Amino acid sequence: MKKMHVALEKLRSAFAEFEAAIAETELPLQIEKNVPTTRTAQRIATLFNRRLTTPWSVPEIKAFRALGVIEDADLEIVERYYAAERAKGDNGFHRRALETFLNNWRGELDKAREFAKVAPKGWAQDSTLKAKEL
Repeated sequence: MKKMHVALEKLRSAFAEFEAAIAETELPLQIEKNVPTTRTAQRIATLFNRRLTTPWSVPEIKAFRALGVIEDADLEIVERYYAAERAKGDNGFHRRALETFLNNWRGELDKAREFAKVAPKGWAQDSTLKAKEL
């Protein structure tokens, strides 16, 4: 459980550092083509340890757009699930490629919801989506 919290904190820290750097920038950023520009896309890129300046491939963009709107609560629960699974190292059960993750979003969300049902007490304590609400 501690490894899961450490992994989740690293994810949050990386995104917070990015947001702080953006806030300190005085000049307008030159946005490259195909880089994640929405908060949701940036959170997903961070989930896969991608730099936010790394362009996405055309299939990744198509897969992301095909998902439509992703609720923050759904993304939060998937982030927590991935933090827990990645804390297991190579034995963790999670997608390792962004395109595959996006193409299988519904399945990943279902796995995360099932995980939340059996997760240790307090797993979702600071989330807006509690395990019992699933």
